[in-house]
Amino acid sequence: MGASETAINQRDKLTMQHPAAPTAGRDPRLDFFRGLALVMIFINHVPGNMMEGVTSKNFGFSDAAEAFVLMSGMSAGLAYSNIYVRDRIRAIARILRRASRLYSVHLLTTVLAVIVLMAGHNLLGTTALSQRVNMVSYLDAPWSTALGVLATTHQLGYFNILPLYMLLLAATPVFLALALRSRALLLTVSVTIWAIAGWNNINLPNYPTDGSWFLNPFSWQLIYCIGLCAGISMKKGESLVGYSPVLMATAIAYLGFAMFVIQGQHYELTAWGDHPALLIGFEKGILPLPRLIHILALSYVISQINVCRVVAGSAKLAAVSLLGKQGLAVFAWGSLVCISLQVLREAYQFSPAVDISTLIFGLAIQYVVAQRLQSDKVTLRNSAVST
Repeated sequence: MGASETAINQRDKLTMQHPAAPTAGRDPRLDFFRGLALVMIFINHVPGNMMEGVTSKNFGFSDAAEAFVLMSGMSAGLAYSNIYVRDRIRAIARILRRASRLYSVHLLTTVLAVIVLMAGHNLLGTTALSQRVNMVSYLDAPWSTALGVLATTHQLGYFNILPLYMLLLAATPVFLALALRSRALLLTVSVTIWAIAGWNNINLPNYPTDGSWFLNPFSWQLIYCIGLCAGISMKKGESLVGYSPVLMATAIAYLGFAMFVIQGQHYELTAWGDHPALLIGFEKGILPLPRLIHILALSYVISQINVCRVVAGSAKLAAVSLLGKQGLAVFAWGSLVCISLQVLREAYQFSPAVDISTLIFGLAIQYVVAQRLQSDKVTLRNSAVST
């Protein structure tokens, strides 16, 4: 082996051990892992299917929802931080337009989901499903429920993420104002809100039904703000948290511990008796510390291993990245397919072949939607360049 070959091999080993310096702009990992999160959300939103056991929730304390919200914050940091500095009014207008689009998509998907659920309820006898997904109030109090939908205070089961995302996006101008003064300031304020809300059970109320939001926005804003700060750092060509062998080892150890606990089922996650739920609980809605640390540890390891960037940029996995690029449309169509499959699974017994086939069909629908939208986007860009 020649000297030049030896030097190349040594360089490659160092590259695998230590992450490359971050670059400004969009990271290919963002689209890929957001697409992967959307695939897992789709699978998890069809409870009882054969593929549910291989999604991330079975290997740690957090699941794809935390990943989705974290990456939504990163996307916001990348998309709006620079323009917010140059033209605050224009940036706020863009952010609020995007939030209004999320609101419109949420209303549309909710209406279509109610139609599907009503058809199942009246024609296929899926009464138990109607109760599980909070659809009964449409029958008992249709007008007040419709008002609740408009106010986002009534949410169907499995249709909770978009209202949360919409609210966090609408609050992004405030988050940016703090973050651009100091990212440490935003994170300090965010952690304080998370702690106060989780400790005192502060949440937004439901209407017309009892209770409160399933995903507490006062809790989940923390993971969004962490993502926002990471996105701002990426835009500047920086890392929010740099590489540290000790931190990497700690993160990997925690991920291994979480997998050991979940896979081994060594204790009942929801039955620890009297304990501070925010610190050692696992209730998803308040984003307790074990779930928060898990998604942060996972994202840190992924961000520091170069092979993740290689995988994310692979042409063989471009379909997953495409889903991530068209995340809103993919999520909306996936939600409608999910609720349709839930109705059918409630009414009929699915064989393993039908089970797998319906999931593949649902993912294919999302891919076709993403491909069509991406093609239209490219066409519009080319038309703009030619003119």
